[in-house]
Amino acid sequence: MRMMAEPITPAAIPILRHVHICLRRYPDLMNNDQSAIYSSIISAISQVRRVVITTHVNPDGDAIGSSLALWHWLRGRGIDASVVLPNAAPSNLRWMPGASSMLTFGPASMQLIDTAEVIVVLDLNTLTRLGELGQRIAASTARIINIDHHTHPQDFAHIAHIDTSACSTCAMIGQLLFTGGAASDISPEIATCIYTGIMTDTGSFRFPRTTEAVFRLVADLVEKGADPVVCFDEVMNQSSFGRTKLLGAALASLTLRSGGRLCTMTVRRQDLLDTGCSVDDVEGFVHHTLSIAGVQMGILFVEVDGEIKCSFRSKGDVFVRDLAATLGGGGHVHAAGARVRHRAYEEVVAQVTTSAEALFAA
Repeated sequence: MRMMAEPITPAAIPILRHVHICLRRYPDLMNNDQSAIYSSIISAISQVRRVVITTHVNPDGDAIGSSLALWHWLRGRGIDASVVLPNAAPSNLRWMPGASSMLTFGPASMQLIDTAEVIVVLDLNTLTRLGELGQRIAASTARIINIDHHTHPQDFAHIAHIDTSACSTCAMIGQLLFTGGAASDISPEIATCIYTGIMTDTGSFRFPRTTEAVFRLVADLVEKGADPVVCFDEVMNQSSFGRTKLLGAALASLTLRSGGRLCTMTVRRQDLLDTGCSVDDVEGFVHHTLSIAGVQMGILFVEVDGEIKCSFRSKGDVFVRDLAATLGGGGHVHAAGARVRHRAYEEVVAQVTTSAEALFAA
């Protein structure tokens, strides 16, 4: 027997219009699997009273942007949501709407973790990237949701939405809201947070995976109230005098290797002391290594108390994720990082440089 379709009611028209817009503007984002996971996430976090949102240590624009965007949305729905960070946000991200409400992990925030019904973990693929906060979350009875775009995720969440093709976690949050039926909830504050995270994680819209769909999403965010001029100026044009001097010292350390295809940059502990800077001020320095013609891989070594931070960037068919993995790190094929503890700075630099040069000699 052929079933007759039910008539479309007036109340259903806005929903159908929303679905049509999503299919037209984000055709590569709307599939059955993603629609199902969006529904699961929205259902899990919108039907509880207490939610904690967190992200990785040394949070960047994508981490802060996605956390605050979700925080604004949940608060707008009357949910008691809190953002708890493993450590403080860098100064150039503290202007973002809602940033003053973020908490740094400590005794005051432990109760929030312990009493949360849902904990949303953003922009990371393993709880170890949360430090001590990760141990607290692992012991929690809360339902854990993981939203991330990094490869090789660990299985620690009850609900996991991992999309390694996404340019950023902020883009995933934007897709969640726009295609999950919450587009009308996107305020200028939410749009600003999402836009900023996409901008920073795509290198101002110039890295791989900055697709046509990303620009459509960004256009919708601008329509919702994000101001590209303000976002760029607040993040990129607020360097201190000390940070500018530190950049000068870092640029002076640039060294070309492997016939000009490998470029290394160093920042020593004394450089930080001389300029009054912290490791947060080094954010973005590594991109200068790829600005030199012919360079296919850039490595930044930063010496801080007790550890060496290694940042890797590459382009074309040169990949750096596996190189970072040899040091216990990870990331993307063209952008990765690692932290090495309890080893001499010169030893780490020599080992990593030799390994990188071997890739070009192969």
